Amino acid sequence: MNPKYLRVAERLKQLIEEGKQVAALERPSQHVGPYIQDNAKLTEWLVKVDNIVRSVFGLDSAHFIHAREVIQGAPSRAYEVNRLIGILNGALSDLEGGFLAHQEQLVAGVVFDSVLEQARHLLGAGFKDPAAVLGRVVVEDCLRRLSRQAGLSDSGKAAAMNDALRDSGRYSKPQWRLIQTWLDLGNAAAHGKFSEYDEAAVSRMLQDTERFVAQELGS
Repeated sequence: MNPKYLRVAERLKQLIEEGKQVAALERPSQHVGPYIQDNAKLTEWLVKVDNIVRSVFGLDSAHFIHAREVIQGAPSRAYEVNRLIGILNGALSDLEGGFLAHQEQLVAGVVFDSVLEQARHLLGAGFKDPAAVLGRVVVEDCLRRLSRQAGLSDSGKAAAMNDALRDSGRYSKPQWRLIQTWLDLGNAAAHGKFSEYDEAAVSRMLQDTERFVAQELGS
């Protein structure tokens, strides 16, 4: 299995095991029949399942459609939790077998989310400069992936890739200009020009980058 997919596979395995523990919490009830009485643990698990299936496999995937159907039915019994465990097992099998459309892009989106989360944590702790550098890393890697997807060279500088993607019609001139702003900010951070930007600028960069990655790699 491609090492880039191992993090997602491990997360699916973890949620499968957590689901088994949640299903084991079912207890008999005199009035409504057996149901899972620890609603907090059930809800926490359902949220995590919904998030991983949506972000990795996409809104149009069979995995998400079937999982959302079960979740929207407000599952409260072990057999309903086991249905979701079955969906997670199927998703894991498809991921490990390489049977997902745009698999590299989808998993990249999840990895980028993790890096951006680290950047936000650093920014929140008062470290705007390393946060800006991490944000630029995500932007540049995303540009390389989009360049390969569009049949363009991915070996040049980030600004050159941004220009080529704009010229090819991959995205609009306003989007190109915004990406260049992110790259300029990241370059300033990498070259020690820390006075050229502030925490608010880094925060906007990370928020806008997250939206861009979700739009371009999240489906």
